[in-house]
Amino acid sequence: MPTPQMRGSKHRELAKPSIYETLKHQKWLTLIGLPVLLGTTITGVYTLWGVLFIYWGLTSLRSGQVFLLETIERRDDPALFWIIVALWVLTGGIYVIGDFFPSLWY
Repeated sequence: MPTPQMRGSKHRELAKPSIYETLKHQKWLTLIGLPVLLGTTITGVYTLWGVLFIYWGLTSLRSGQVFLLETIERRDDPALFWIIVALWVLTGGIYVIGDFFPSLWY
């Protein structure tokens, strides 16, 4: 039984979070995306990977930084930044086009 001193905010901080609170803070898009990407890799459908590469390239343009083994800032190393972004978008395009037009690659 909580004492009157424990009824304040400190008592709430010590209590374990409910299942609802725990599930509310999960990264649902990532948790769903991982098995989906695994499934597309196993089945050989790479369009989703292509869309993901294009998305990474576009978000890197917005943020001004890209991560490939280490963080590359556009303001610090613009040539390397643009090469990586271009390769991501190009790779994504190849994956998407390759699934829709396989005769182009074989």
